[in-house]
Amino acid sequence: MGSNEYFTEAVVLDKEPSGEFDSIAHLYTQELGRVSASVTSARKILSKLNSHLEPLNLVQVRLVEKNRFHVADVLKTGALDRQHLDALKLIKSITPEAQPDPELWHLIKTNLNEKDILSILGFDSQFAACLGCGLKKDLRFSINDLSYFCVACYDRLL
Repeated sequence: MGSNEYFTEAVVLDKEPSGEFDSIAHLYTQELGRVSASVTSARKILSKLNSHLEPLNLVQVRLVEKNRFHVADVLKTGALDRQHLDALKLIKSITPEAQPDPELWHLIKTNLNEKDILSILGFDSQFAACLGCGLKKDLRFSINDLSYFCVACYDRLL
C-alpha cells in the first residue's frame, strides 16, 4: 500500500510527548483541516523539527500519510500572539478531524477569536440559550457540554 504526501500551510494547535523521544503534533491545516501527526525523534536534543512545532506557530509542513500522518519536514513562517492560545485549544477540542473549513482557516490567518470560531462551527451565541435555565444573555460556552450556560449556571458547573 502506498503513501500520500501533502505540503500545506498549518497552525500548530498543540504538541504532546509520545514514547521516549517522539511527539504528536496537533495541527490545523489549510488543506486537510485538523490532523494529528507523529513526529519521530522530536524530543531529542538535536531535533531540527521540534522548535518549529511549538503551539501558536504558523508553519509550512510536509505530511506523509501511511496508516497515519507523520511530519516529514516543517518550517516556521510566523506565529500568532499568546492571546490566541485559548482559541487554538477550542479549535483542537471541537473541530472534526480531517474536515477542512476555508472560513475557519481564513479566520485563523486574519482575526482569530473564540466567538467567531464558535459561530463558524455552528455554535453562534446569537441563537443560544442557557442549557440550565433558558436565559439568553451573558452566556458562556462549555467545551465539555458543547452548550451555552448563563454565568450562574456556568459557575455551578465548575
